[in-house]
Amino acid sequence: MQRLQTSWQFLRRDPILLALIGLIVLALLPLPFLGYHLLHQPEYVAPPPTPRAILPTATATPTASPSPTASPSPTPSPSPTPSPSPTVLLAPLSGLPIDAESLRWPPIAVMIPSDSEQYGISQASVVFEAVAEYQIPRFLNIFEQVEAEQIGPIRSARPYYVQWSCPYGPLYVHAGGSPQALSMLAESDCHYNLEALVYEGAYFWRGVDERIPWNNMFTSSDYLYEYMQDWDLERLSEYQGYLHKDDAPLESRPLTGTISLSFSYSVRYTYDPESNTYWREYKGRPHLDMLTDEQHQVHNVVVIFVPQERIEDDPKSRMEFQTLDQGQALIFQDGLLIEGTWEKETAESEIRFYDAAGDEIAFNRGNIWIEVLEPDRSVRYELGRPPQ
Repeated sequence: MQRLQTSWQFLRRDPILLALIGLIVLALLPLPFLGYHLLHQPEYVAPPPTPRAILPTATATPTASPSPTASPSPTPSPSPTPSPSPTVLLAPLSGLPIDAESLRWPPIAVMIPSDSEQYGISQASVVFEAVAEYQIPRFLNIFEQVEAEQIGPIRSARPYYVQWSCPYGPLYVHAGGSPQALSMLAESDCHYNLEALVYEGAYFWRGVDERIPWNNMFTSSDYLYEYMQDWDLERLSEYQGYLHKDDAPLESRPLTGTISLSFSYSVRYTYDPESNTYWREYKGRPHLDMLTDEQHQVHNVVVIFVPQERIEDDPKSRMEFQTLDQGQALIFQDGLLIEGTWEKETAESEIRFYDAAGDEIAFNRGNIWIEVLEPDRSVRYELGRPPQ
């Protein structure tokens, strides 16, 4: 009892604590009544659910699938413009490809002897072989393009060589000449006259030939083109050249064949079907170009018969040829023979060749060697038979 009084006295001295106790008591008073009510309340049964009409849901009209949009055709890419094929330039005489630089310049005609070893003549498009004095032949070599570190030996001019070369408007290269040839060159408007004896030490040099010491003047392609450039030479003639054709098919070529003729030495050609060329021999041995040390191979061999005679009272027995004329010609190509004619009407006209029907001969592409014989000189040939 005394403890309660003491506690009450304590609470009276602390009003905040007394208020909190009062609130707790008030909060606990309803609990006995609420528990009794929950224990004696009848069990609640939930009424059955009121049925609801279930309306059918309208099926949505299917949306039509959009028609597939056609994929746009790809815009074709423009075809690349093909690069123009380079124009292939062909040399009029040989029918072989030629570079445009070479066509800037005149052809080059060079006099070379047969009685010494020769340099560079395998590159000539056309070679004339005809006798000079004492029946010793010389070569007139007509180059449409040339690249040779040594050309020669250079020998003297003769009138018939000058006339054969005239239509091509060449740079005519020689070392001296007969009075008739020098006069013709001095008056010519179809040649550039390059006299080696004048330009020795500039565009020409002397070599050594122990057997024939006078055959010792040489030049080179660099020197000859340098000369033309130094003097600003232009082409004098746009010559026509020859017709050309493809080689005969290998299976139609004869298996063999030979051509034999003679000057002061013998000349022989042997046909090779594989290369469709004629291997040249002279003086009883293979005829070599000393520039390459290779035997000459000739694509077309032509023999023409030209009236010729010694010039009366000429102290060196020089020859005169009837170059402006027409006559018999034998044309060997593809291992076969075409019998025809040659014709040259004027000094300025090109020498042309025709078959028995009067049609102009078409040559195989490559070099042409023209053998010039007297009309009564014989030519021996054996033609092989084409394969069966």
